Amino acid sequence: MIGFSVSVLPAGDGACTVVRLAGEADTSTTELRDALAAQVATGPRLLLVDMTALTFIDSGATQMITGAYQVLNRTGGTLALIRPAPGVARVLELLGVDRLIPVYGSVEEAIESARWPG
Repeated sequence: MIGFSVSVLPAGDGACTVVRLAGEADTSTTELRDALAAQVATGPRLLLVDMTALTFIDSGATQMITGAYQVLNRTGGTLALIRPAPGVARVLELLGVDRLIPVYGSVEEAIESARWPG
């Protein structure tokens, strides 16, 4: 594996959290699992996984993301994916993840789409 990094930042005036992924994510990427678990535990209304700088993902890493999506979905939250690179998008498509989890072209687009009343 070439390397992996994850960073977490607020977005949308604090309305959501963005988890930015860079490098290669696979089954052994514990940083991804830990970051998602920590964010899901806070109960966000909207958690965005920015995949712009992610160059590789395998089925194990996608399972970590879909697991986080399912937990948030059960508790009234939403997880969405942001701008996966073409190779990553292809894996998401082959695994059907793009049919389960919404995919947006930008953080702003995802926030706009998830507008909440009040």
